[in-house]
Amino acid sequence: MGCRTGFYLLLAGDYESKDIVPLVTEMFTFIRDFHDEVPGASPKDCGNYLDMNLSMANYLAKKYLDEVLTDIKADRLIYPE
Repeated sequence: MGCRTGFYLLLAGDYESKDIVPLVTEMFTFIRDFHDEVPGASPKDCGNYLDMNLSMANYLAKKYLDEVLTDIKADRLIYPE
């Protein structure tokens, strides 16, 4: 996985979208509240290290939490057929 592809979530079992909302919410809360050194943000670790922007990651995680994940409705958890 490249650093620009986001993240993968691998699950074992039979889950519905609603089952993983707490996990995704916890992850975005962690990103929103993270204010430490970004892992891999150095020339020896990443060819794109200058593109890393912790303040923007904090902002976008908060925006996603506020606009999507908080009080998410059931109709947002399915793909229309």
